[in-house]
Amino acid sequence: PDLLLRGEPTNHLSIGAVLWLTRELTTNPAWEERILVVVSHDRFFLDAVCGDVLHVSGAAKRLSQTHGSYSTWAKRRAEQQKAFARTVELRRAEIAELKAYAGHGFKYGGSSASINKMSMKAKQAEKLEEADAADADEFAALNEDVELPLHLKAGGAFDGFLIQLRNVGFGYPSMPTPLFEGAEMSIESSSRIVLLGENGNGKSTLVKLMTGALDPTSGEVKRNAQCRVAIVNQHHAD
Repeated sequence: PDLLLRGEPTNHLSIGAVLWLTRELTTNPAWEERILVVVSHDRFFLDAVCGDVLHVSGAAKRLSQTHGSYSTWAKRRAEQQKAFARTVELRRAEIAELKAYAGHGFKYGGSSASINKMSMKAKQAEKLEEADAADADEFAALNEDVELPLHLKAGGAFDGFLIQLRNVGFGYPSMPTPLFEGAEMSIESSSRIVLLGENGNGKSTLVKLMTGALDPTSGEVKRNAQCRVAIVNQHHAD
């Protein structure tokens, strides 16, 4: 095709398939003269295959284009957010200072010259407030994709293991051979583990064995009775 539209093309691909797709789109001469439009949350894939970024702002209701990779766009975006936030901060500080000056004068009185000067300060504050209100949409647009802080809290560390797999094997009844055998693993409070493998190799099955959703066909899965286990899967919103 002359134009290829791809919506989240890497979501359900294995690592090998993502690498193949990336290589295909960046090295195959067939795509040099064609247009590719991608919607994706995979920033590494976007950096590899895209030369322009189209940003859709829900707050500002506009579409803006930036030439360069996703990382280039993200860097420029962060700089814009920082600069604009600083501008707003300084303006609001000036508004507060002007209002304090003007309010002080009217409260305690003073000469005509002083009162006139304080009235001028009040008008300056009003103009700055108008400018602040005018920039409200732009400020909202720049902050709509700011990364929110995420704090995961736990009740504390456990002594010893949370989950142990001892010579675990598993196979579905329809399979002629086990999906895997001899799995050994111990998970502790300090563990940070990623499961890698091709689609269908048993990653999700292994998680289900850990949580108790499935029972092993061989071996033993031990769980700390004091540990609560929760799972958030890729279809959690569904």
